[in-house]
Amino acid sequence: MRYKHTIIILFCILAVSGLWAQGKDLLLALAVPGYTQVRNGKSYGYGMLAAEAALIGTYLYLGSEADLLLDNSYTYALKFAQVNPADYDAEFLKNLGKYNSSGFDADGYNAMIRQEAQRLFSNDPVAQQNYINEHSYGEDHYWRWESADRRAKYNRMRNDSQDLKSYGKLVVGVIILNHLASGINVLQSQAQERRTQISMDLYRNVPMLKLSLKF
Repeated sequence: MRYKHTIIILFCILAVSGLWAQGKDLLLALAVPGYTQVRNGKSYGYGMLAAEAALIGTYLYLGSEADLLLDNSYTYALKFAQVNPADYDAEFLKNLGKYNSSGFDADGYNAMIRQEAQRLFSNDPVAQQNYINEHSYGEDHYWRWESADRRAKYNRMRNDSQDLKSYGKLVVGVIILNHLASGINVLQSQAQERRTQISMDLYRNVPMLKLSLKF
């Protein structure tokens, strides 16, 4: 009975050790695609590593170019829309590209606000004025584009920046797929290499059943 318990304990130790080795390889493969493959002598692991480096580099490049275009669009607005330097929110920068000015003149942002107030509160001048006061831009948010072409170029720069950010999101998706593919590859390799062997032996003239697991 004592030998039987010993065999069971040894079997458990071997199984846990094997599972830990598998788990470690899998985690490394998921964290750094190609690393486990290279450790195990698989040459295609270098391709996975190179692909990961290229994808990360592409993502960083796209993000940098997107930020640069946004900065350039802001500088462009300072020069051609007479915008005062300030830390504007995203909504203001968006409206800056939609309206020729911030005022109450034709195609002005505040003119749109006044029209909206009249539509919402057609029979209440006080409510109209309150709405205008609450939603219109003051002098601290003044702008006026030199021409429609200038405003269109500003919008193109912002749109191009957004496109680059969208491409960056696609690259992130490909990076995730590369990590998953690396993990799946390790699991497949482990499944092919796993072996189980059972044999009989004698220990002090006592028959023993030996179970060998390979992970």
